[in-house]
Amino acid sequence: MEIGKMGRAWPGIVRRDICLAAVATVMAVQGATGMATARTSVSKEIEQPVQKAIDTRQSAQAAQEKWDGERAKLVAAYERLKAENEQLTAANTRLSGEAARQEAVNRELIRERQEALRIQAEMMPFLKGVAGRLNRIRAGDAPFLARERTARLTRLDAILDDPEISGAEKYRKTMEALFVEAEYGNTVEVYQEKILLDGTEVLGDIFRLGRVSLFFLSLDRETAAVFDVAGRAWAVLPASHIPAVSAAVEMAAKHRPMEITALPIGRLSTGGSGE
Repeated sequence: MEIGKMGRAWPGIVRRDICLAAVATVMAVQGATGMATARTSVSKEIEQPVQKAIDTRQSAQAAQEKWDGERAKLVAAYERLKAENEQLTAANTRLSGEAARQEAVNRELIRERQEALRIQAEMMPFLKGVAGRLNRIRAGDAPFLARERTARLTRLDAILDDPEISGAEKYRKTMEALFVEAEYGNTVEVYQEKILLDGTEVLGDIFRLGRVSLFFLSLDRETAAVFDVAGRAWAVLPASHIPAVSAAVEMAAKHRPMEITALPIGRLSTGGSGE
């Protein structure tokens, strides 16, 4: 009986054991899987921060390298701009000094121009006065080189009246005429010319003794005369003066050595007209 019951109960025991074994197997498999999953999870938890740190460091390194490059460019640009600024500062200082000098030059030029205008305004009456005096002197002087002197002073009057001619040129021409007239007082000369003597034109040598006297000697050496400034006419000299006048003519023409000769000077100028 007991054996029969056991025989009937065996299949159930076997099934139970099989079920238990299956459960154990499933649990073992699940345990192994859980451990593997746990190890995978731990590995990920470790690797992710490390990889993040590596990525962060690489990003920081790249950013640092980029900044270093930009910094080098900025430093180079700064040095270049600094050098340019120094050059521009030096140029500005130099140009400021040059501008100050040019301003001083401009002020001086303006002052000189104003002074030149003032002198020019005052100079014209002076030059006119000199020209008028030269004309009066020529008119009251002995008639030596009459055509040449008259033409020179006529040209001078025309120059002074010409508005197109500069003040400097007018001054130069006036001084030139003045010096020529003044030089006549320091020289002697001989030239041939006809004079009116006792109502008759006679050709002979004119001897000019500075601005002091004017003598005449006929070509035949028979007649001598002196110009009377007061009477504005030629006066025949006595025959006794012919040798002295002849000697003076020869010396002035460099035909004989210089020597002292007595000449009749006569009156030097008209009364009250000696300018």
